[in-house]
Amino acid sequence: MLLELGRATDWVDLFDPNALVRCAGGSRQFKGRTELLKLAQRMIAGEFDVAAGVMTPPSHCRHTLTDISLFSEGATGGATGYAHLTVTAAGRAGPPRWLASGIYADRLHRCGAGCWRFESRVLRVDGVDVSLTSPTSRPATSLPLRS
Repeated sequence: MLLELGRATDWVDLFDPNALVRCAGGSRQFKGRTELLKLAQRMIAGEFDVAAGVMTPPSHCRHTLTDISLFSEGATGGATGYAHLTVTAAGRAGPPRWLASGIYADRLHRCGAGCWRFESRVLRVDGVDVSLTSPTSRPATSLPLRS
């Protein structure tokens, strides 16, 4: 939601300073605050989507997460999370349409202030509507969740 509200810095604050976001099986990965901030800004501008890649032409995307599950790792203070992702392209002529879907596998930990932060977020893409993406940016699909 923070990305859709245009709040790039607040979105980056959900991650550890050295956190990793990547698309499983693809070459797209972003590590650390600087790269995550650039990623957030490009996603807000509609130039790029972590699930679909480069958007040509830029397109506003809506990200819907469902089946969000968190599993505590007990005394370690960590957690593993999963969520289904559906991305719809909006703002073009006609109604919003399905662009991509996949599943996130997350590693989180509780910080000193008691809040939760992402250590890593890996997306396995199920499929992409290639009509809105650059041919060189399309992700590999159907890969294992573990990084």
